[in-house]
Amino acid sequence: MLAVRSVIVNYEGQPVLRGIDLEIAHGQIMCLLGPSGGGKSTLLRVIAGLEAVEAGDVLYEGQSLAGVPVHRRGFGLMFQDFALFPHLNVADNVGFGLKMQGLNRDERRRRVQEALALVGLSGFEQRDVTRLSGGERQRVALARSLAPRPRLLMLDEPLGSLDVVLRERLVEEVRSIIKQAGLTALYVTHDQREAFAIADSIAILNAGVIEQVGEPEAIYRRPATIFTARFLGLHNVLPIMSWQGQQAETIVGSFAIQPPAEAVLLHPDGLRPCADSDSGAIAGQVTARTFLGDVYHVQLRHSSDFELLLRWNSADGAPPGVGDLLAVKPNAGSCIGLREQPHGSRSAVGFVS
Repeated sequence: MLAVRSVIVNYEGQPVLRGIDLEIAHGQIMCLLGPSGGGKSTLLRVIAGLEAVEAGDVLYEGQSLAGVPVHRRGFGLMFQDFALFPHLNVADNVGFGLKMQGLNRDERRRRVQEALALVGLSGFEQRDVTRLSGGERQRVALARSLAPRPRLLMLDEPLGSLDVVLRERLVEEVRSIIKQAGLTALYVTHDQREAFAIADSIAILNAGVIEQVGEPEAIYRRPATIFTARFLGLHNVLPIMSWQGQQAETIVGSFAIQPPAEAVLLHPDGLRPCADSDSGAIAGQVTARTFLGDVYHVQLRHSSDFELLLRWNSADGAPPGVGDLLAVKPNAGSCIGLREQPHGSRSAVGFVS
């Protein structure tokens, strides 16, 4: 439905987007995930028509949007601060865009009621927006974005100003609302849990480059680059010192990895206790143990001073204590080759049908 082709954006001579290629399918929720300054919001603004490009193009259903003004693209925008009008009630806030479209009063009323019902705020039409809770204001802002029935809904950190408990509760509701409305959406966030909960597909952005595109579980299970692994909190990244055939030599041992790769990830979900005499065992001393409800995070220091993190399921019994000696071994498929740079070019192309 939407295609971004080789988009380059510079600010004051500094590259912000370095040749971005991306595709979004009808009905898909795609999240742009990455650290602050990675280019997520800039890419969103380019697609919306709010940001000029040095090179490249954005196409909707195969047609270039170059020269098409913001108000004629038919895209909906929702930002972190909600930007509600304090002097207007809920109904007038939700219906503001409809009024700008020139819809008559009856049609506006019908669309407003429909949008409020979708976000669970039926009966709130006459409420003062300044007296609403943070979650209710977020729903009003979402209803305002939904009411014009946008061809593409774009959300830029829409839950960023909410507290953690409310954000975790609302993120699943936002996904449900978007799916129920049958919309295609582009969702910007720096929070991986939020992205995993809401997205059909995720594009990881770093320094203006797309590091990886894919379904949330696939990206978590098999990150492609060193940056992606570390950004997702998978810090068991071992630089490859040399190769012996397809065996990558590292400071804690050798691992069967398909080249090319510059590092090996030992996925913390795939490390299991073993006898220190086992082939391929990695032995060390436990330096930290953190209880996280259903799992413990156990930190293990190898003799090389490299520290490994493993996840110990509570169902498997009590984990070793700090100071205990422990040997672990990676399960099949949990040794993953990582590249320093994304494969192919300055960015990656992703499409999930």
